[in-house]
Amino acid sequence: MTNHEEGKPNGAENDKSELEDTTAVEIDLPDESKTQLINGGAGDEHPEKFKTAIIDPSSSDGEVSFNGLGKDEVLQYANDPFWVRLRWIMFILFWVGWLAMLVTAIAIIVLAPRCPHRPDLKWYHTDNVYQVYGKSFKDSDNNGVGDLEGLKDKMDYITDDLKTKALWLSGIYKAEMEKSCMGVLDHKAVDPAFEKDTGKFRSWVKKQRKDGKKVILDLIPNHTSKKHQWFEKSANKEGDYKDFYVWAEGSSASPPNNWKMANSDESAWSYDNTRKAWYLHQISADCPDLNLNNSMVVEEIKDIMKYWFDAGVSGFNIRDLEYLVSNPDTSVADDSDRNQTRNYMGTLHFLEELRKVADDFSDKPGRERVLYATVFDANRAQIEGYWGKEKNERLHIVAPYLKELVQPTCDAKCIKAMVEKVISEEIEEEQWLGLQVGDADRSRITSTLAQSDPTNFEHRLLITHALQLLLPGTPLVYYGDEFGQRDGADTSAARFHAPMQWDNTPNAGFTVEGVQPYINLSATYAQDNMEAGKVIFKDMTPLVAYEALTELRKQESFQFGKTKLCTVGDNVLMFSRHASRFPYFITLVNLGDSKVTVTSSDLGCLETKDETVVSFHSRDEQVSATLDMEDQSVHLEPFDVVVLKFAADD
Repeated sequence: MTNHEEGKPNGAENDKSELEDTTAVEIDLPDESKTQLINGGAGDEHPEKFKTAIIDPSSSDGEVSFNGLGKDEVLQYANDPFWVRLRWIMFILFWVGWLAMLVTAIAIIVLAPRCPHRPDLKWYHTDNVYQVYGKSFKDSDNNGVGDLEGLKDKMDYITDDLKTKALWLSGIYKAEMEKSCMGVLDHKAVDPAFEKDTGKFRSWVKKQRKDGKKVILDLIPNHTSKKHQWFEKSANKEGDYKDFYVWAEGSSASPPNNWKMANSDESAWSYDNTRKAWYLHQISADCPDLNLNNSMVVEEIKDIMKYWFDAGVSGFNIRDLEYLVSNPDTSVADDSDRNQTRNYMGTLHFLEELRKVADDFSDKPGRERVLYATVFDANRAQIEGYWGKEKNERLHIVAPYLKELVQPTCDAKCIKAMVEKVISEEIEEEQWLGLQVGDADRSRITSTLAQSDPTNFEHRLLITHALQLLLPGTPLVYYGDEFGQRDGADTSAARFHAPMQWDNTPNAGFTVEGVQPYINLSATYAQDNMEAGKVIFKDMTPLVAYEALTELRKQESFQFGKTKLCTVGDNVLMFSRHASRFPYFITLVNLGDSKVTVTSSDLGCLETKDETVVSFHSRDEQVSATLDMEDQSVHLEPFDVVVLKFAADD
């Protein structure tokens, strides 16, 4: 080694060492190089240019490592005409596509068919309500009185056969059963003859609610039994109970005014020898009227509602609605319309208080609580008052009693007038009707029809079913009316709620042979019973028709469609039920005892189409057949009911 070599600096030696560890290679980068980014991949103008890469032998993969692009190079490529054009094309395509999607969405919204309107219907709008007199349905322990266990045994008939989940249960309170009224002794206790354990009954009600079934009870705020502890305390002027009833001072020689009882011209006042004053009783002297102008009494009624709502009860039928509140000034004489005692305006405020309680318990969809009542003498304005509006809501359902449907002298024009009296185009969705023909306080439908028309009463019963089930509103059906049960063989009002007639065995299947039912059965139970109602020989029976019409009522047009009525002559009633953009229906009813042919021109008063399908026929003929309304007429035998179905509007 020379001195010159020894004199080399250490840094030079280090550089040499590092160079020995790497290899410099000149690489020809063809079109795959970054020059592809220029002119859309056309390459650089000087392809002879080379790039230098540094290969690190210490690298495990021995791959070539390239340096990234610098700022100037990126700008050079970004401003290249090819990429500028491409960016503009993509930008334009994006906005064209966005605008196309926007226009398409607007076109779909404007031009596509809209979903048909469906009102917010509750369970009490869509279901039938089936009224059962508890002690008259089924006796399970063979003592002649119906009971809770018997009702349980027969619930399948109500829910499965009749397709009804709403049970209106009457006559189950602990009461003094007077001949002229139901005198309740305790609104929070069940009649021991029906069920000894009130707690057991409450548990059963809760289970029904959990299973999606509804139990409705009567609420009787008008009166109590004269033997109720409230009345006894009131007669003795004990504390707050002093004014729990309507009292009037005066001589025992004559009543304080001319107010009359609800169903007679007898005085509505009786003298009480304990208090030495007169008490008001619009229903019966055995059932004194509660003072519903007294806020403490109102609170007691509300507390009764809460007690049963807590138990799972789904609603109340408010009995004697038109006689709840009377003029607190007993010095005012009544007039011929009984304006001081019937449909008195104080009733409206009382109903508002009850509605608040019901609404407080209506906590979930499908679990709403309902209040309804039947009216007999109210006019249209009074009916609207019972519904109420907005902040003054009252009843959910008002049921005008449809007495015309059991009067054979009421022809097609008569029924049309009756229906139009309670149905108008101005009726609001919240103003819902109940359709009631039979109940526990009047002679049964079939008894009335058979008395006036012994030959055709079954046909007329089927017509009654069709009108009650297909006109707008909630049908309120009294047990046994579906197959034509008649009044019991008794002279008292108890005959209206005689035992249910299940079959033609002794005691009609209500209780075992050899046991005397607590109310006499109908003399015709052998032919008027549920089992017989299911048998078809020639014509459709009222029970089979009832079940078919109940199924038909599930159609949207029958649930909430508009109603239009017209007549052909005196005997043919026609009405349409039409919900927009749903299949709609026209019902034809021949109320006369002669044949009638209905032509397409006769149907001109209703909206029709060239083609229709027979959905129901009371003689079970041509059901599902398609009719050409231009070439064919509808032939109606006496008392026929035919329902025609038309396709939905486009």
